[in-house]
Amino acid sequence: MLKEFPLIKLGIVNAGEVTEIAGYLMAFTAPVLVLFADGKEVLREARFVPIEKLRNQLHRIYEATYGD
Repeated sequence: MLKEFPLIKLGIVNAGEVTEIAGYLMAFTAPVLVLFADGKEVLREARFVPIEKLRNQLHRIYEATYGD
């Protein structure tokens, strides 16, 4: 899906291997998707993420941030 949003960079962190990240992001379930724009959290989804809802949210945020 991120091919539709080429300016969004993906990072994957395994909280089991980097335990500090769970507390830092307050992510106490898995999976957790967190999107930052200009250093601020703009989207957070956890556990069950409806794909179309996520795509629509990413599109809205992408347009607002990058002026698609």
